[in-house]
Amino acid sequence: MASIPEASRLARLAGKDVLLVFVESYGRSAIEGDCCASRTAAALARFQDRIAASGFTARSGWLTSTTVGGQSWLAHGTLLSGLRVDNQRRYEHLVASDRQTLNRDFRRAGWRTVAAMPAISMAWPEGAFFGYDRIYDAHTSGYRGRPFNWVTMPDQYTLDALRRAELAAPVASGRAPVMAEVALISSHAPWTPIPPVIDWLDVGDGQVFNAWSDSGDPPDVVWRDNARIRDQFSISIAYALDVLSSYLETFGTDDTVLIFLGDHQPAPLVTGEDAGHDVPIHILARDPAVIAALDGFGWAEGMTPDGATPVWPMQAFRARFVAAMSAPVE
Repeated sequence: MASIPEASRLARLAGKDVLLVFVESYGRSAIEGDCCASRTAAALARFQDRIAASGFTARSGWLTSTTVGGQSWLAHGTLLSGLRVDNQRRYEHLVASDRQTLNRDFRRAGWRTVAAMPAISMAWPEGAFFGYDRIYDAHTSGYRGRPFNWVTMPDQYTLDALRRAELAAPVASGRAPVMAEVALISSHAPWTPIPPVIDWLDVGDGQVFNAWSDSGDPPDVVWRDNARIRDQFSISIAYALDVLSSYLETFGTDDTVLIFLGDHQPAPLVTGEDAGHDVPIHILARDPAVIAALDGFGWAEGMTPDGATPVWPMQAFRARFVAAMSAPVE
Protein backbone atom coordinates (compact mmCIF):
# COMPACT_ATOMS: atom_id res chain seq x y z
CA MET A 1 0.00 0.00 0.00
CA ALA A 2 3.01 2.29 0.29
CA SER A 3 2.88 2.71 -3.49
CA ILE A 4 -0.57 4.34 -3.38
CA PRO A 5 -0.23 8.12 -3.81
CA GLU A 6 -1.58 10.06 -0.86
CA ALA A 7 -3.86 12.08 -3.12
CA SER A 8 -5.66 8.97 -4.38
CA ARG A 9 -5.77 7.00 -1.11
CA LEU A 10 -9.39 5.93 -0.56
CA ALA A 11 -10.46 8.47 -3.20
CA ARG A 12 -13.52 6.45 -4.27
CA LEU A 13 -14.92 6.97 -0.77
CA ALA A 14 -14.28 10.71 -0.59
CA GLY A 15 -16.98 12.51 1.38
CA LYS A 16 -18.64 9.31 2.58
CA ASP A 17 -19.25 8.08 6.11
CA VAL A 18 -17.86 4.57 6.39
CA LEU A 19 -19.18 2.27 9.12
CA LEU A 20 -17.04 -0.81 9.77
CA VAL A 21 -19.14 -3.05 12.00
CA PHE A 22 -18.07 -6.27 13.69
CA VAL A 23 -21.05 -8.47 14.58
CA GLU A 24 -20.21 -10.69 17.52
CA SER A 25 -20.11 -14.44 16.74
CA TYR A 26 -21.56 -13.98 13.23
CA GLY A 27 -19.88 -16.94 11.57
CA ARG A 28 -20.43 -19.02 8.47
CA SER A 29 -22.51 -21.44 10.51
CA ALA A 30 -25.10 -18.72 11.03
CA ILE A 31 -25.76 -18.87 7.27
CA GLU A 32 -25.10 -22.52 6.48
CA GLY A 33 -25.33 -24.44 9.76
CA ASP A 34 -28.23 -26.59 10.91
CA CYS A 35 -28.45 -24.46 14.05
CA CYS A 36 -29.40 -21.26 12.35
CA ALA A 37 -29.65 -21.28 8.57
CA SER A 38 -33.42 -20.83 8.22
CA ARG A 39 -33.69 -17.94 10.68
CA THR A 40 -30.61 -16.19 9.27
CA ALA A 41 -31.86 -16.68 5.70
CA ALA A 42 -35.10 -14.94 6.65
CA ALA A 43 -33.19 -12.06 8.26
CA LEU A 44 -30.93 -11.69 5.22
CA ALA A 45 -33.99 -11.73 2.95
CA ARG A 46 -35.51 -8.90 5.01
CA PHE A 47 -32.19 -7.09 4.76
CA GLN A 48 -32.16 -7.51 0.97
CA ASP A 49 -35.71 -6.22 0.67
CA ARG A 50 -34.98 -3.18 2.81
CA ILE A 51 -31.84 -2.16 0.96
CA ALA A 52 -33.46 -2.68 -2.42
CA ALA A 53 -36.29 -0.37 -1.39
CA SER A 54 -33.87 2.27 -0.13
CA GLY A 55 -31.46 2.23 -3.05
CA PHE A 56 -28.54 0.29 -1.60
CA THR A 57 -26.61 -2.48 -3.33
CA ALA A 58 -24.67 -5.21 -1.52
CA ARG A 59 -21.74 -7.49 -2.18
CA SER A 60 -20.95 -10.37 0.16
CA GLY A 61 -17.93 -12.58 0.74
CA TRP A 62 -16.15 -14.82 3.23
CA LEU A 63 -13.12 -14.16 5.41
CA THR A 64 -11.26 -16.70 7.54
CA SER A 65 -10.97 -15.38 11.09
CA THR A 66 -7.95 -15.99 13.29
CA THR A 67 -10.03 -17.02 16.27
CA VAL A 68 -13.15 -18.97 17.12
CA GLY A 69 -15.55 -18.83 20.05
CA GLY A 70 -13.98 -15.74 21.64
CA GLN A 71 -11.03 -13.33 21.78
CA SER A 72 -12.67 -10.98 19.33
CA TRP A 73 -9.79 -8.53 19.62
CA LEU A 74 -7.58 -10.94 17.67
CA ALA A 75 -9.94 -10.70 14.70
CA HIS A 76 -10.21 -6.92 15.05
CA GLY A 77 -6.43 -6.60 15.11
CA THR A 78 -6.07 -8.92 12.12
CA LEU A 79 -8.54 -7.12 9.89
CA LEU A 80 -7.42 -3.62 10.81
CA SER A 81 -3.66 -4.22 10.62
CA GLY A 82 -3.53 -6.61 7.69
CA LEU A 83 -1.39 -9.00 9.73
CA ARG A 84 -2.31 -12.44 11.02
CA VAL A 85 -2.98 -12.03 14.74
CA ASP A 86 -3.96 -15.44 16.11
CA ASN A 87 -2.78 -15.36 19.72
CA GLN A 88 -2.42 -12.92 22.59
CA ARG A 89 1.34 -12.58 22.22
CA ARG A 90 1.02 -11.46 18.61
CA TYR A 91 -1.70 -9.03 19.60
CA GLU A 92 0.49 -7.49 22.28
CA HIS A 93 3.37 -7.17 19.81
CA LEU A 94 1.03 -5.54 17.30
CA VAL A 95 -0.32 -2.85 19.62
CA ALA A 96 3.21 -2.05 20.79
CA SER A 97 4.35 -1.52 17.20
CA ASP A 98 4.09 1.36 14.74
CA ARG A 99 2.11 -0.71 12.21
CA GLN A 100 -0.44 1.30 10.26
CA THR A 101 -4.09 0.27 10.51
CA LEU A 102 -7.19 0.66 8.37
CA ASN A 103 -8.39 3.31 10.82
CA ARG A 104 -5.17 5.25 10.30
CA ASP A 105 -5.46 4.83 6.53
CA PHE A 106 -8.75 6.69 6.72
CA ARG A 107 -7.41 9.30 9.12
CA ARG A 108 -4.47 10.05 6.81
CA ALA A 109 -6.94 10.52 3.96
CA GLY A 110 -9.00 13.10 5.87
CA TRP A 111 -11.60 11.12 7.81
CA ARG A 112 -12.48 11.58 11.46
CA THR A 113 -11.97 8.15 13.04
CA VAL A 114 -14.10 6.97 15.94
CA ALA A 115 -14.93 3.71 17.68
CA ALA A 116 -18.11 2.50 19.37
CA MET A 117 -16.98 -0.21 21.79
CA PRO A 118 -19.79 -1.04 24.21
CA ALA A 119 -17.92 -4.03 25.67
CA ILE A 120 -15.02 -1.84 26.85
CA SER A 121 -15.74 -1.08 30.49
CA MET A 122 -12.20 -0.56 31.85
CA ALA A 123 -9.08 1.30 30.76
CA TRP A 124 -8.11 0.34 27.21
CA PRO A 125 -4.61 1.69 26.56
CA GLU A 126 -4.19 -0.32 23.36
CA GLY A 127 -6.97 1.76 21.84
CA ALA A 128 -4.36 4.45 21.14
CA PHE A 129 -2.62 2.11 18.68
CA PHE A 130 -5.52 1.87 16.26
CA GLY A 131 -5.80 5.60 15.61
CA TYR A 132 -9.16 6.81 16.88
CA ASP A 133 -10.03 10.46 17.37
CA ARG A 134 -12.75 9.41 19.84
CA ILE A 135 -13.79 6.20 21.59
CA TYR A 136 -17.34 5.62 22.86
CA ASP A 137 -17.21 2.83 25.43
CA ALA A 138 -19.59 1.37 28.00
CA HIS A 139 -19.24 4.49 30.16
CA THR A 140 -19.12 7.26 27.56
CA SER A 141 -21.91 6.27 25.19
CA GLY A 142 -24.64 7.81 27.35
CA TYR A 143 -26.52 4.56 27.99
CA ARG A 144 -28.79 4.77 31.04
CA GLY A 145 -30.60 1.46 30.68
CA ARG A 146 -29.92 -1.85 32.38
CA PRO A 147 -27.41 -4.37 31.04
CA PHE A 148 -28.58 -7.54 29.32
CA ASN A 149 -26.51 -9.96 31.38
CA TRP A 150 -22.95 -9.67 29.97
CA VAL A 151 -24.14 -7.33 27.20
CA THR A 152 -23.79 -3.75 28.42
CA MET A 153 -26.33 -2.29 25.97
CA PRO A 154 -28.41 -3.45 23.00
CA ASP A 155 -27.00 -3.08 19.51
CA GLN A 156 -29.73 -0.66 18.52
CA TYR A 157 -28.64 1.75 21.22
CA THR A 158 -24.97 1.46 20.21
CA LEU A 159 -25.73 2.47 16.64
CA ASP A 160 -28.16 5.22 17.54
CA ALA A 161 -25.82 6.80 20.09
CA LEU A 162 -23.04 6.81 17.50
CA ARG A 163 -25.36 8.36 14.94
CA ARG A 164 -26.47 11.13 17.27
CA ALA A 165 -22.94 11.91 18.41
CA GLU A 166 -21.13 11.77 15.07
CA LEU A 167 -23.41 11.39 12.05
CA ALA A 168 -26.52 13.50 12.60
CA ALA A 169 -25.27 16.44 10.53
CA PRO A 170 -24.76 15.65 6.83
CA VAL A 171 -21.24 15.69 5.41
CA ALA A 172 -22.45 18.48 3.12
CA SER A 173 -22.80 20.71 6.19
CA GLY A 174 -19.03 20.95 6.34
CA ARG A 175 -18.07 18.31 8.90
CA ALA A 176 -15.38 15.78 8.10
CA PRO A 177 -16.55 12.38 6.89
CA VAL A 178 -16.45 9.76 9.64
CA MET A 179 -14.90 6.32 9.61
CA ALA A 180 -16.48 4.49 12.55
CA GLU A 181 -15.45 1.10 13.83
CA VAL A 182 -18.32 -0.50 15.73
CA ALA A 183 -18.41 -3.69 17.80
CA LEU A 184 -21.97 -4.97 18.19
CA ILE A 185 -22.33 -7.33 21.14
CA SER A 186 -25.98 -8.38 21.49
CA SER A 187 -25.02 -11.67 19.81
CA HIS A 188 -22.45 -12.43 22.51
CA ALA A 189 -23.15 -15.36 24.82
CA PRO A 190 -25.33 -16.03 26.78
CA TRP A 191 -27.72 -14.85 23.97
CA THR A 192 -30.54 -14.07 26.35
CA PRO A 193 -32.47 -11.85 26.64
CA ILE A 194 -32.75 -10.27 23.19
CA PRO A 195 -34.89 -7.13 22.82
CA PRO A 196 -37.04 -6.34 19.80
CA VAL A 197 -36.02 -3.68 17.29
CA ILE A 198 -38.00 -0.61 18.29
CA ASP A 199 -38.77 2.72 16.62
CA TRP A 200 -35.51 4.69 16.47
CA LEU A 201 -37.31 7.77 17.77
CA ASP A 202 -37.94 5.90 21.02
CA VAL A 203 -34.34 4.84 21.74
CA GLY A 204 -33.35 7.93 23.74
CA ASP A 205 -30.93 7.22 26.58
CA GLY A 206 -31.70 3.51 26.49
CA GLN A 207 -34.00 3.26 29.49
CA VAL A 208 -36.76 2.11 27.14
CA PHE A 209 -34.90 -1.21 26.83
CA ASN A 210 -35.38 -1.94 30.54
CA ALA A 211 -38.71 -3.49 29.57
CA TRP A 212 -36.78 -6.43 28.06
CA SER A 213 -33.65 -6.64 30.21
CA ASP A 214 -35.11 -9.51 32.26
CA SER A 215 -37.41 -11.03 29.66
CA GLY A 216 -37.51 -14.73 28.92
CA ASP A 217 -35.64 -17.45 30.74
CA PRO A 218 -32.33 -16.52 32.37
CA PRO A 219 -29.03 -18.03 31.18
CA ASP A 220 -28.93 -20.68 33.90
CA VAL A 221 -32.18 -22.10 32.48
CA VAL A 222 -31.41 -21.69 28.76
CA TRP A 223 -27.96 -23.21 29.13
CA ARG A 224 -29.28 -26.52 30.46
CA ASP A 225 -30.34 -27.46 26.92
CA ASN A 226 -28.00 -27.32 23.91
CA ALA A 227 -30.92 -26.99 21.52
CA ARG A 228 -32.13 -23.90 23.35
CA ILE A 229 -28.62 -22.43 23.36
CA ARG A 230 -28.40 -22.79 19.60
CA ASP A 231 -31.88 -21.34 19.16
CA GLN A 232 -31.09 -18.30 21.29
CA PHE A 233 -27.87 -17.80 19.36
CA SER A 234 -29.75 -17.75 16.06
CA ILE A 235 -32.28 -15.29 17.50
CA SER A 236 -29.42 -12.98 18.49
CA ILE A 237 -27.89 -13.05 15.00
CA ALA A 238 -31.25 -12.30 13.40
CA TYR A 239 -31.63 -9.40 15.82
CA ALA A 240 -28.24 -7.94 14.87
CA LEU A 241 -29.06 -8.22 11.17
CA ASP A 242 -32.48 -6.63 11.68
CA VAL A 243 -30.92 -3.75 13.62
CA LEU A 244 -28.40 -3.09 10.86
CA SER A 245 -30.96 -3.28 8.06
CA SER A 246 -33.35 -1.02 9.95
CA TYR A 247 -30.55 1.45 10.61
CA LEU A 248 -29.57 1.58 6.94
CA GLU A 249 -33.19 1.86 5.83
CA THR A 250 -33.87 4.69 8.29
CA PHE A 251 -30.63 6.68 8.26
CA GLY A 252 -28.64 5.59 5.22
CA THR A 253 -27.83 8.27 2.64
CA ASP A 254 -25.97 8.58 -0.63
CA ASP A 255 -22.90 9.24 1.54
CA THR A 256 -23.21 6.08 3.66
CA VAL A 257 -21.05 3.00 3.16
CA LEU A 258 -21.66 0.07 5.50
CA ILE A 259 -19.14 -2.74 5.88
CA PHE A 260 -20.08 -5.44 8.34
CA LEU A 261 -18.67 -8.83 9.15
CA GLY A 262 -18.46 -11.46 11.83
CA ASP A 263 -15.53 -11.43 14.19
CA HIS A 264 -15.50 -15.21 14.58
CA GLN A 265 -17.63 -18.34 14.68
CA PRO A 266 -19.45 -19.07 17.95
CA ALA A 267 -18.22 -21.87 20.20
CA PRO A 268 -18.38 -25.48 18.97
CA LEU A 269 -21.34 -26.20 21.26
CA VAL A 270 -23.32 -24.14 18.72
CA THR A 271 -21.58 -25.04 15.46
CA GLY A 272 -20.20 -28.53 16.05
CA GLU A 273 -16.51 -29.42 16.08
CA ASP A 274 -15.65 -29.06 12.37
CA ALA A 275 -17.26 -25.76 11.46
CA GLY A 276 -14.08 -23.92 10.53
CA HIS A 277 -13.18 -20.27 11.04
CA ASP A 278 -14.98 -18.53 8.16
CA VAL A 279 -17.18 -15.47 8.70
CA PRO A 280 -19.40 -13.49 6.31
CA ILE A 281 -18.54 -9.96 5.20
CA HIS A 282 -20.86 -7.53 3.42
CA ILE A 283 -20.29 -4.12 1.82
CA LEU A 284 -23.28 -1.90 1.03
CA ALA A 285 -23.53 1.47 -0.70
CA ARG A 286 -25.83 3.53 -2.88
CA ASP A 287 -23.00 4.89 -5.00
CA PRO A 288 -22.57 2.57 -8.00
CA ALA A 289 -18.90 3.57 -8.27
CA VAL A 290 -18.22 2.11 -4.83
CA ILE A 291 -19.90 -1.17 -5.75
CA ALA A 292 -18.15 -1.27 -9.13
CA ALA A 293 -14.80 -0.96 -7.35
CA LEU A 294 -15.54 -4.33 -5.73
CA ASP A 295 -15.97 -6.17 -9.04
CA GLY A 296 -12.51 -7.68 -8.86
CA PHE A 297 -13.28 -9.28 -5.50
CA GLY A 298 -15.46 -12.00 -7.01
CA TRP A 299 -17.98 -11.59 -4.21
CA ALA A 300 -21.64 -12.58 -4.42
CA GLU A 301 -24.27 -10.05 -5.41
CA GLY A 302 -26.72 -9.33 -2.60
CA MET A 303 -26.65 -10.30 1.04
CA THR A 304 -25.79 -14.00 0.91
CA PRO A 305 -22.36 -15.41 0.02
CA ASP A 306 -22.41 -19.01 -1.15
CA GLY A 307 -20.14 -21.95 -1.81
CA ALA A 308 -18.75 -20.38 -4.99
CA THR A 309 -17.76 -17.16 -3.24
CA PRO A 310 -14.00 -16.93 -2.64
CA VAL A 311 -12.66 -17.17 0.90
CA TRP A 312 -9.92 -14.71 1.87
CA PRO A 313 -7.74 -14.78 4.96
CA MET A 314 -9.00 -11.97 7.17
CA GLN A 315 -5.61 -10.25 7.07
CA ALA A 316 -5.92 -9.81 3.28
CA PHE A 317 -8.90 -7.47 3.51
CA ARG A 318 -7.16 -4.21 4.44
CA ALA A 319 -4.74 -4.12 1.50
CA ARG A 320 -7.29 -5.28 -1.07
CA PHE A 321 -9.97 -2.88 0.13
CA VAL A 322 -7.68 0.15 0.29
CA ALA A 323 -6.29 -0.64 -3.17
CA ALA A 324 -9.78 -0.99 -4.66
CA MET A 325 -11.00 2.24 -3.11
CA SER A 326 -7.87 4.18 -4.03
CA ALA A 327 -8.09 3.71 -7.78
CA PRO A 328 -8.33 7.04 -9.64
CA VAL A 329 -11.87 8.35 -9.86
CA GLU A 330 -12.88 8.80 -13.51
